[in-house]
Amino acid sequence: MQNKNIERQNMMYLILKEIKLSNNSIYDVCNFTDNLDKANDMLQGYNLINKEDNVVYSIVKYEQPLKLEREVANG
Repeated sequence: MQNKNIERQNMMYLILKEIKLSNNSIYDVCNFTDNLDKANDMLQGYNLINKEDNVVYSIVKYEQPLKLEREVANG
């Protein structure tokens, strides 16, 4: 059970805004949350508001690196 708590603490969902240009794209983190349902709601809101054809919003699941405690690192 403790491993799931650690996993949840290190899990984050990023809402990315991609602006598509002629030869490449620009990315911006618009928002973030640790709740997938909330992230989906945010994404839906951004997509409803968006009126630009060259802008796309998406969700990226981001896991922060684990920090090893001294006991675990030394075995």
